[in-house]
Amino acid sequence: MSKEIAIEVKDVFFNYPDGHEVLKGANCTIKAGEKVALIGPNGAGKSTFMSLLNGVSLATKGQVRIGGQEVTKNNLKDIRRKVGIVFQDPDDQLFCPTVFDDVAFGPLNLGLPKHEIEERVSEALDTVGLNGFEERSSFHLSFGERKRLALATVLSYQPDILVFDEPSTNMDPLNRRKLIHWLAESDKTVLLCTHDLDIALDVCDRCLMLTDGHFVADGPASDILYNRGLLEENHLELPLALMTHELLHEKLSSGQMDAEHKRIIASFLHAHRHSHGPDGHEHVHIHFHPHEHQHMHHDVPNDHVHESLKVTIDEEEPHHHHHGDHDHDHDHDHDHDHSHDKKPD
Repeated sequence: MSKEIAIEVKDVFFNYPDGHEVLKGANCTIKAGEKVALIGPNGAGKSTFMSLLNGVSLATKGQVRIGGQEVTKNNLKDIRRKVGIVFQDPDDQLFCPTVFDDVAFGPLNLGLPKHEIEERVSEALDTVGLNGFEERSSFHLSFGERKRLALATVLSYQPDILVFDEPSTNMDPLNRRKLIHWLAESDKTVLLCTHDLDIALDVCDRCLMLTDGHFVADGPASDILYNRGLLEENHLELPLALMTHELLHEKLSSGQMDAEHKRIIASFLHAHRHSHGPDGHEHVHIHFHPHEHQHMHHDVPNDHVHESLKVTIDEEEPHHHHHGDHDHDHDHDHDHDHSHDKKPD
C-alpha cells in the first residue's frame, strides 16, 4: 500500500511585491514519513519554498497541498497544525518569559486543557533533553539549548511534518550528533533545508536540489550527494565526509608514506559505524574484503590493502556480523499553529 502524500507542490511560482521572481514553476511530491534534504546555492529560493509550506507566504501561482489540503489564507490554522517549521535562529521562535511558557504557547493556542498542555510540554522537553528547565528564562540558555528549545516549541503541538532551516548551524558536536540521532529515529515527515550536506547524508534518504527557482535534481540522497559534477555545477561541494574519504585515498595511492601509515589509512577507510538496539548504541566494524566496488578515485596501487586493527576479520560477502542476540548484513557500495513565524529572507 502506497504512503499518503504529505506535501504536494504543483507548478508553483512566487514573486515578491517588487516583482522579483523567486520560484519559477517548482514541482515536487513528498510522501508521509520520508526524510528529504532540500539543498541548493544561496538565493535559489529554499527559504521561500519553506515559507509556502505553512502559509507564511502564499504562492503567486500554482498549488501547495499539505496532506491533500491546499494552503490558502482561509485554512492557515489547520495547515500550521500539520506543518512545524524550526528556523535557523531560535530567537525567532522564543519570546516568552520562561521555557515552559514558550513550549506551552502552541498547545495553548490549540485550546487544549491544562493537563494535556502540561503533558505535551513535559514530553517535548524530554525529547530534546531539557527536562528541569521549565522555569528558566529562554534567553539565559546557551545557543545550542535554545536550538533544542525551538524544536520543543514545535514538537509540543505535534505536527505531522517537520521542516528545519539549517538545523545544525552553530551547534556543538555533541548536540549535533544528538540531533542527527533524533532525526534519524523520528517517524515524522522531515524536510531539512541545509548547506550541511553531511547531516543530509546521515539523515535523509532523498534529496531535492533547488536552483534558480526550480528543482534541477530529485533522487536518492546517496546518488546526488556523491555526484561531484552535479554539486559543483550548482555551487555546492561534496559532503565533508566524502571529501575526507577522497583525500585519504589520494594519500594512500600517492605512495609517499610508509607501510604502517598505509595500513592505518586503509583500515580507517573501511571503518563503518553502526547503531543497534533500542538504546542506539554505536560501535565500529572494520572490514577486510575484496574490491568489487568502485572508489571515488581511479588509480589504486598494487599494495592497496585493508587490514583490521585488533578486530575480527570477516572475508565472506556480504558481511554477516553477530552481536549478542542480533545480527545484520552489510552490502558495501561506496559509489553510493506554532505562531512563531518570520518572513523569509
